[in-house]
Amino acid sequence: MRVGKMPPLADFQFFNTKRLTELYEKEHAAEQHKALLAQREAALKQQGMSEEEIAAELTSAPEDPQPLTQEEEEERSKLLREGFGSWNRRDFQAFVRAAEKHGRNELEKIAGEIEGKSREEVVEYSKVFWARYQELNDWEKVIKNIERGEQKIQRQADIMTAINNKLARYKNPWQELKINYGANKGKAYTEEEDRFIVCSIAKLGYGAWDDLKAEIRKSWRFRFDWFLKSRTPQELSRRAETLIRLIEKEQEDENPSAAAERKGRGGGPRKSGSKTNISGIEGGAAAAAASSQGGPSGSQGAPAESGGGRRRKLSTGGFVAVTGN
Repeated sequence: MRVGKMPPLADFQFFNTKRLTELYEKEHAAEQHKALLAQREAALKQQGMSEEEIAAELTSAPEDPQPLTQEEEEERSKLLREGFGSWNRRDFQAFVRAAEKHGRNELEKIAGEIEGKSREEVVEYSKVFWARYQELNDWEKVIKNIERGEQKIQRQADIMTAINNKLARYKNPWQELKINYGANKGKAYTEEEDRFIVCSIAKLGYGAWDDLKAEIRKSWRFRFDWFLKSRTPQELSRRAETLIRLIEKEQEDENPSAAAERKGRGGGPRKSGSKTNISGIEGGAAAAAASSQGGPSGSQGAPAESGGGRRRKLSTGGFVAVTGN
């Protein structure tokens, strides 16, 4: 009789590997013992021993390996059904990346990123994953990546909350919004430009820098503002980060306890250039479109925020032009 071979069981499939190994090893030992008895029986027959003598010679001892019982056979079948044998490494990696991108509780979005898996399958896998993730060989690295992604999501949510709270103070923020610059006003951007950037983030979502640039180019307010119209998405993102820090500092000064709570969740200034957007805010469709755009992110290789040009006010219309260096 051929011994059944234990199938390969990956750690991310969450089988009860220890118990299954015990059962397969017991079965293997019993089959090996059975084969040895058959060889010994054949050798004794060649020696001319009678059937009675052979039977006495081959009498089983209590310590001899025993085959699986019916209960053990059923237990093994049950354990093989309980694991996730249909999940391969590509499915597992897609699950981890999606959890990092969307957060562990966004199972609908996670399922949408795993090819060939239904929402129900992902829900069931997620339950077991979060109950038994420490069985993974590199579980600390996996969980750290997911938590880092969730911190980014929370940071983006904090940014949108700060901006929306700021805008809520004004009846018409597109015209009335005031930034508390302190000593950080700078000379590159006007207050009107900063106001438009902040209001557009509330509309488009944090990280939609390409869409922000498109909004600037479409706006009648800036049809002669060559400085702002010529800013790259990376430069706009850096200006946005500066304005966000100013808004957050203003709110932290007004409410220190809220600031401490945000920092306790891992909040803090986020690197510019991310294209991830927050769901549920005004202009969500535009934000979703921005998140799918390609192109570089962050500030690598981009010029300084000031844009490097000297500015002057036109005598009419309140628009801003740029003169050469």
